[in-house]
Amino acid sequence: EIEKHDAKLIVGTLMLLHNPISIFVAILSAINHLIIIPEPPSSSANHHISMSPAGAIHRVEDDAEVDEVRRQIAESSLTLVVAVASFAPKCKSLLTDVASLLGEEEDPAASSSSSSSPPPPLVLVVTTDESDELEELAIDLGLKDVPSYQIYGSGGRLITASEEGGTVTIDAIRGGLRMAAALSSGVNGSGAGGGGGCCPPGANPAVCCPSGSATDAAPSNPNDVRRLVQQSYAATVNNESGGCCVSVDPAAVGYTPEQILKAGKDANLGLGCGNPMSFANVAKGETVLDLGSGAGVDCFLAADEVKKEGLVIGVDMTPDMIHKARSNAATRKTKNVEFRLGEIEYLPVADNTVDCVVSNCVINLSPDKPQVFREI
Repeated sequence: EIEKHDAKLIVGTLMLLHNPISIFVAILSAINHLIIIPEPPSSSANHHISMSPAGAIHRVEDDAEVDEVRRQIAESSLTLVVAVASFAPKCKSLLTDVASLLGEEEDPAASSSSSSSPPPPLVLVVTTDESDELEELAIDLGLKDVPSYQIYGSGGRLITASEEGGTVTIDAIRGGLRMAAALSSGVNGSGAGGGGGCCPPGANPAVCCPSGSATDAAPSNPNDVRRLVQQSYAATVNNESGGCCVSVDPAAVGYTPEQILKAGKDANLGLGCGNPMSFANVAKGETVLDLGSGAGVDCFLAADEVKKEGLVIGVDMTPDMIHKARSNAATRKTKNVEFRLGEIEYLPVADNTVDCVVSNCVINLSPDKPQVFREI
């Protein structure tokens, strides 16, 4: 770039010269004067992020790479990443609240008066409207809204994040930081759940926690547990993001390619932990009961084993799953499978009518496991 005084120097020099050779020499001299030799890049891998002590707000520069940001997060024991836009008043207000929160954490009097206060976090701010690069970086991190935030613990573990499309509050951030600090230090969170928030990293609090708060402890009330499970599995079957359930490749838990094809892709949501039909040894004419039948994968495989002389009953407490399973049965034109809405602790099945009971990663979700086995 040519600064104004340098441009004037060139023009002034040319006006004083009268022959072509002198002009040529003057131009070369001026160009040499204007050449800027760039400084060698910093040896630090994080030179696109200010490296001030934790407890200060750092703005991520537009030439920062997402891997660089993730590396910085991994090196910090507690990190808050916030995506904002300069045109949004609520973003400015949120940053002011975050600065005030950091001031609270740095206040010795406040620290001594509250043993639950987390250590000062590293705060990284991505201003998405400053450049396309920063907007893409925020999206790569999973921050699609403004404002939105993520809180990481030690080792770069994502502890909690704002709900997509939800309202971001400083109280939620404060609670998330406390939970992350407790988890990182190995201290259980308060509450009957006994272990920080009830949501896994990246999960949607509205689906995962009874009150919709990512800072809630895992529920201990049986009804709250059942509701959480229902909401999570409903979110999965309806292809909603953020549920607690994680789908896995059915081949990785024991299903053969033939079984996957036979059951149908809509019947296998990848929510099991094995293939019970590989060792159940059901026979023609038997009645099989599947506890927590989901979209029906194990029921359909069992139906092929018991033939038309047998019967398969699938029980699930999530209405969305029952609807999906019945729809799959209608598509397959399966006649020897029934799907019933009910709880596995109190089965909607008559006594002494079943030859074999199977379950695929569902009994573990029950708040009263002894009752499940008594019912069986």
